[in-house]
Amino acid sequence: MSADALKLRGYRFGERRRSGIFGTIPPALAMVGAVALAAGWMAIAGYVPLPICIVVVALCGWLWFGKIHQRPAHEILPALGAWWWRRLRSRHRWYRPVVLVADGEQPASLPPVLSGLDVFEADIDWPTISQARSLGVVRDRRAGTVTAVLRVAGDGQFGLVDAASQDMRIDEWGAAIAGFAREHSPVTRIVFHDWTSPVPIRDTVARLESAWADEAEHPARASYLQLLRETSATVVDHDVLVEVTVDLNRVGKARGETRVATGLRTVAEQTRLFAGRLNTSGLRVDSVLSASDVVTAMRVRSDPSVVEHLSTLNSSLAAATGASAPTFGPMHVDDRLGSVVVDGAWHRSWWFARWPRREVAASWLDALVFETGCTRTFTTVFEPLSPSRSDSDVDRERTQREANIETRRRKGFIVRRADEKAVAEVESRESELASGYVECLYTGLLTVTAPTLEFLDQHAADLEQVAANAGIELQPLWGRQADGWVSSLPLGRSLARRVGDR
Repeated sequence: MSADALKLRGYRFGERRRSGIFGTIPPALAMVGAVALAAGWMAIAGYVPLPICIVVVALCGWLWFGKIHQRPAHEILPALGAWWWRRLRSRHRWYRPVVLVADGEQPASLPPVLSGLDVFEADIDWPTISQARSLGVVRDRRAGTVTAVLRVAGDGQFGLVDAASQDMRIDEWGAAIAGFAREHSPVTRIVFHDWTSPVPIRDTVARLESAWADEAEHPARASYLQLLRETSATVVDHDVLVEVTVDLNRVGKARGETRVATGLRTVAEQTRLFAGRLNTSGLRVDSVLSASDVVTAMRVRSDPSVVEHLSTLNSSLAAATGASAPTFGPMHVDDRLGSVVVDGAWHRSWWFARWPRREVAASWLDALVFETGCTRTFTTVFEPLSPSRSDSDVDRERTQREANIETRRRKGFIVRRADEKAVAEVESRESELASGYVECLYTGLLTVTAPTLEFLDQHAADLEQVAANAGIELQPLWGRQADGWVSSLPLGRSLARRVGDR
């Protein structure tokens, strides 16, 4: 066999910040530079006293070069400022008001980070799902979107097959998402939530015994169950939920139908098509989530201790199956600088500030995905781009990168290897687009849940080390922990655009 046939495929990640209006300089940093230049000009012209201008220029220099919590000051300062402003007004802590006497229907009582969310239900009949049932849809009035949620599972064989089979499966999963990267697509975002939590082994054994109840006894089966009981007290439970979000502004309103009704019909149809593509890509769509299922998932992921009371919890969710869900929010939210407390659980969220800088194999994320020591949610956000936007972005970025290199050469400056690598990456993107591939913006988020702050700090340190070994740089969402918690829930709301897409 030739060497080319034995060579494994590698996967690479592009830069987080691509060129824009101001080249590779972020808009916020460009504004800081403009303020410093304006202050210097006003000092020279005599409009402002020199000491004041010196202070302004020094402050701009700190914003340009300074760091807070190991992040550039100009990136993190707005979030910290907003958090401290909420704290000064005592708006960082929220309790659900208790209504002792109710006269008629009460409006939904939700914390500020969940305001504007409604839960709807639509009847569906899909041949790709084993049984017809209702579809829960979350409407975000603030963002103008509607979201449906699927429960997806794999066959558990990805880590056992050879590298060529892994590459083939990744191609199939990418093709399922690529169906949304077309002109005028109503789907604006696809989100995968992988929630992992240690559960008692007796629950797994009970499920297996229930599934095998109608089958004949077999010594091998009994030996396997006994092995499970004796090996460990807990087992890791993976629950993968997939969101399909439709932008109401991209949906054409039908005659005699409101835009929301058209959006509900569109998100149901797009979710049905996506479920079919997932079923043919080696994954299995177990079910679509009803409104009650969405609320249950939200409650369990916000506070895993409610799992013990699921039987009574499900019976109390009847109010969540109508046009609005006044009971699906938590009872208490305490938004702190580096964590958020929701009812009886502590949460801490990070975003992937840097992905691996070198090519990696298909199984490069196994260490982080299968970290089993804590309850965590690994969220991946994909935003498909239309071909016309991808072509425009590549043309603009290549022009600016090459112009930057030419300017440095003409003025006698050294051309860095990083600049040459950036041009090579743009050329590679252009070649892939010309070959028919599509692009998606992507962002990674990680949320850890623990019963106490001590356990949270311990699990956070372990996960940061595991991520670093995989080539991932995790940055805490300082001042945005409540937003990070909401982004880990299957509610169609994400802060990916505010922390930087790729």
